[in-house]
Amino acid sequence: MLATPVSVQAESRSPMSVVRPKTDQLTKVQLGLNFGLVGVSCTVSQACVHWVQTTMVRQQLAAMKGDVLNFPSQFAAISRTEGMCGLYRGFSAAACREMSYSSLRFGMYEPVKIMLGAGEPGGPAWKSVTAGLVAGVGAAAVASPTDLLTVRMMKHEGAPLGLGETARALVSEGGFFALYRGMEVTMVRAAILGGTKMATYDIVKQSLKRHGWQEGPSLVFVSSTAVGLALTCTTSPATNARTMIMAHPAGTYSGVLGCMVAIVRTQGLVGLYRGFAAQWLRFAPYNVCQFLVWEQLRKLSGLRPL
Repeated sequence: MLATPVSVQAESRSPMSVVRPKTDQLTKVQLGLNFGLVGVSCTVSQACVHWVQTTMVRQQLAAMKGDVLNFPSQFAAISRTEGMCGLYRGFSAAACREMSYSSLRFGMYEPVKIMLGAGEPGGPAWKSVTAGLVAGVGAAAVASPTDLLTVRMMKHEGAPLGLGETARALVSEGGFFALYRGMEVTMVRAAILGGTKMATYDIVKQSLKRHGWQEGPSLVFVSSTAVGLALTCTTSPATNARTMIMAHPAGTYSGVLGCMVAIVRTQGLVGLYRGFAAQWLRFAPYNVCQFLVWEQLRKLSGLRPL
């Protein structure tokens, strides 16, 4: 009796009888490496768009004083009076934020997904959303001071203040825990952002692959662009509240909701989306740059694509 070829034997088996190797799950060493890779990719991305975020923060603060400027006008005002240094105020704090908050947020995403039983691409959408939300909130709780320092340094219009000098000024205002002022709004924003970003990227990317797209820069670019728009829509109210709470003395606003109410009273509902163009201009290239760099670093390090 002739032996059945191996290929035919494999094809004749029931799909349920084939045990798929768990190649999609990262090892502990790979998970640790991924923390560093995502931190580097996010820092590179922030360097590309920091000037947009500075302009957005100044735009939001000016609007609360009744001085409503569009993005080009606000950008021109900063460039004219402070130059390129003014546009990159707070970058040292922002870089610390990316290496801590972003590393934790994205680095924890995959382990949480695996824990929820969605370690392979194409899993249930709610598990991706939950993983992003949990990772985002946890990271925000740890790295909240870097958000506060970034906003304070961007707000300052005099001689540039260093990271240490800004931190000492905050501690002198209210002790060590003053560095965690606004943590609740950071966590709310992180929950929304975390639940939106990686889940949107996962869902869009896997959907495109099912329609014939192949792994590569074009797939990452389109998926990242979709993420940028989604984030701008979902996080704008919390982003505006974060700017106001962190830029003003403690007690100015009675929490996240109180701050949002104050924004609406002063500017109307449109105030919650003040700086929408700037946020989109930041999120879109940030996400494209981050995912392109991150995916490439993962490839060079021998990690599977996201």
